[in-house]
Amino acid sequence: MKAKSITTFLLTLVFTQLATAQVEESPGQKYQNLIAQVEVANQAWKARLAELREKERNGGPAVPVDAFQSPLIPFVAQFNTAAKNYAGTPDAIPFLTWLAQNALPMVGDQRKAAKDAVRTLVTTHRKSLRLEQLEWMIGRLDYFYDEKEALEVGLLLEQESPSAKVRAYATFSRVGATINKAPVDSDEFRTAKSEILKVLEGVEIKDLASSVKTRIKMRENFSLGMSPPDIVGIDLDEVEFALSDYKGKVLFIDFWGDW
Repeated sequence: MKAKSITTFLLTLVFTQLATAQVEESPGQKYQNLIAQVEVANQAWKARLAELREKERNGGPAVPVDAFQSPLIPFVAQFNTAAKNYAGTPDAIPFLTWLAQNALPMVGDQRKAAKDAVRTLVTTHRKSLRLEQLEWMIGRLDYFYDEKEALEVGLLLEQESPSAKVRAYATFSRVGATINKAPVDSDEFRTAKSEILKVLEGVEIKDLASSVKTRIKMRENFSLGMSPPDIVGIDLDEVEFALSDYKGKVLFIDFWGDW
């Protein structure tokens, strides 16, 4: 009888554990449930704000300032807790990515959570392709780290990320300041230019490529002490003129348009 009672107890314990495991949320379910809650809160906030604005347009009171507060603020702690629960595993990445993408414009603890999330993603999870979603953040590592740390993290991403896009943004983060500030006739500028253009070859990142090429062109053609490119136009008397006509003279140029 005693043996039977023990067997019954063990079977009950096993079935209880199985039932608990079945109802426990997986990391993916946890993330999707939070995203669904965020969407509901966001839609409710938009509807409420539209209602207040309509009342204001019809002579009602002005929309209160706190009505513009992001509906996502209460969710930051939940995503942060989930990220910590799955810390060090790939399951943490979606929660960290959400924090990085949504909490950075906030203030206080929420902003800190976003910056911490970026730091965790580019260090602990630097080999994940999910980092492609953090393009501009990887291109501005100096915003999240001091200069020395930004350089170290950027180099790790350049060396270890499987994503060509991530490597390109990491390279830009490292050499961008040199392209912006170093003398155009210096070895530092030429090396930085060569590195970033080489990395961008064969990578489909139109915005970054366009930005880099524009910066380089501006530095190489419009730096202090350089001769400006010749400008040719028609004056108010319909006479053609060129900037070079005024070489050696003090000249004030006013660009304007009428649209």
